[in-house]
Amino acid sequence: MPKIAICFFGITRSLTHTVSSIELNILAPARKLGEVVVYSHFFLQKDIINPRSGELGELDLDEQRLLPSDWLQLEEPDACLSDYDFDQLRSHGDSWQDDFRSLRNLVHQLHSLNAVTKAALADGADICLFCRPDLTYHDSLLRPLKLAAVTNVATVFLPYWQGNGGLNDRFAICVQKEAISAYGQRIQNAHAFCSIMAGPLNSEHLLAYSLSLAGVNICKIGNRASRTRLGGVKKYEDFSRPWVYRMKTWIRPQTILFAERLGLRQTFRALLKKTRP
Repeated sequence: MPKIAICFFGITRSLTHTVSSIELNILAPARKLGEVVVYSHFFLQKDIINPRSGELGELDLDEQRLLPSDWLQLEEPDACLSDYDFDQLRSHGDSWQDDFRSLRNLVHQLHSLNAVTKAALADGADICLFCRPDLTYHDSLLRPLKLAAVTNVATVFLPYWQGNGGLNDRFAICVQKEAISAYGQRIQNAHAFCSIMAGPLNSEHLLAYSLSLAGVNICKIGNRASRTRLGGVKKYEDFSRPWVYRMKTWIRPQTILFAERLGLRQTFRALLKKTRP
């Protein structure tokens, strides 16, 4: 029976509205397949002011109690910024053009992700589910979890939708230590990524870069989830399949996956070669 770590990170934000989908589509399926341990790292953020998402209001600091966490760490915001030389990251530019608000949020999210990953790896997790608590999950993860349970190579299962030129980083199932670390501790690659790309930090591109460097397998899944804002408002998500997946009627899935991974690896390896002496 595999040891399954379910890792929540970031801010709870809308957990009151998402927790029922988390219980139904994440926790319950995982409990059917193995020993489940829930890890949570959240920030003690009192309010949210986010012009890009249109959110403004107070946050419930006790909302995290809705999750059955076996390991819980709460942290004050902003303390982590110096750990990752935020000023240096700013020097590479601002992808969102919002005075580095979104960059700050991304660093917090990646730091939180790193914290739960360390805890799960220390406890010897075989499979890690990385899940944002502010997503409403529309589909059961039972099927991809069954695939993960019989996978014997380092693999990351990711949604195929909204890769934004990289890889979707909303949630993931990771098998084996190499894949868990590559996904969950990718903030360690942030500065190298910005230097190699000669540009600002980008969440989906950083994920593609980190998984490519680790050489882990990538498997795309169709599970859907919607970002749920403060107050329970769900953001529109485009769940349509990229054109290459719509061609599966006459192209073998294995060919698509091979070409996709090969393209990512060749791109980043070429960039690395240019920067190495």
